[in-house]
Amino acid sequence: MGFVFSIYYVRFCRILNIIIFASFVNIYSQDIQFSQVYSNLTYQNPAFAGSAQMHRFILHNRYQWPRLDARYYTTYVSYDCYLSKIKSGLGFFAYKDFQGGSKIVSNYFAGQYANEIHLSSSLSLRLGAQIGISNSTVDYSYFRYSQDFTSNGWNGNTYGGGDSFWYSDISAGMLMYTEKLWVGLAMNHINRPNQTFYDNIENRLPMKTSITGGYRFIIKYIEPYRKFDKPIVYAVVPTVHYKMQGKSDQFDLGVYAQLDRLLIGGWYRGIPFKMYKDSLQNNESVVLMAGVKYNDIAIAYSYDVTVSKLARAYSGGSHELNITIYLNRERGYKKPHRFRTPCPDFFD
Repeated sequence: MGFVFSIYYVRFCRILNIIIFASFVNIYSQDIQFSQVYSNLTYQNPAFAGSAQMHRFILHNRYQWPRLDARYYTTYVSYDCYLSKIKSGLGFFAYKDFQGGSKIVSNYFAGQYANEIHLSSSLSLRLGAQIGISNSTVDYSYFRYSQDFTSNGWNGNTYGGGDSFWYSDISAGMLMYTEKLWVGLAMNHINRPNQTFYDNIENRLPMKTSITGGYRFIIKYIEPYRKFDKPIVYAVVPTVHYKMQGKSDQFDLGVYAQLDRLLIGGWYRGIPFKMYKDSLQNNESVVLMAGVKYNDIAIAYSYDVTVSKLARAYSGGSHELNITIYLNRERGYKKPHRFRTPCPDFFD
């Protein structure tokens, strides 16, 4: 009996430590945080809908803390396009998020619209809006309760069933950019929806504010020799991404290198000079990424190296895999009618 108790005690302590850590740090317990920020542009800001000026399909997966019982798994899909006649973009995305295996599951679907305004020959402004709907469920059969334990150990779950709730969501964003510089602002959950499984309890989702920006340094640009050839580009792109939600805030600082059809990057997530508590520094992770493009398909993989105190639990870090498909309306390469946003990608 003592051996069995020790096993469950260790597991309980691991989960409890994660819960305590998350409650102190408040690192996006409400919203999903993707490391490949520019592989999921429309998730970050609805103003990016249609920014590629072509049809764009995205499939993205994130697997966080695979060695811990409280692991997270997220599948994200999106589509967006550009309507040149009305200088607007349309976008749709959906994701399914698993917390602690299948204990808590969240589904989200959103539609987006972005309008493009040319302020001058070298400066553009995009304004975007988003309306979404979310559903979350909890399955109590996955949990273990005190009444399920006897002197012989765990006898199985005696409590079944689950709960579910829905809420609508409103977000907005703006993006200002030139051929080399961009600055974006997004505000998610403007209506602060109530996310709770119980009608008599109010748990408002805090509004999230995100600021993105960067500058693209062109090292070498080779014009295509033929009409349907693509240009060859070598560039370095430093980027920043700051987000704030409730009592939590986070800062991403990184750099991408575009080497023709290769894209590599690395960045740091955290605010090292900010302390949540005397011994709890705002360090989260160091992210490494590599990507390659073949024809109109781009594939990128990233890994989060945990540098916070959670590293002591050997969480296994986080993995992300992104597949993006770009489709032109005409066969072959089609030069954009106007410069695109200079965010790090494979197209110019």
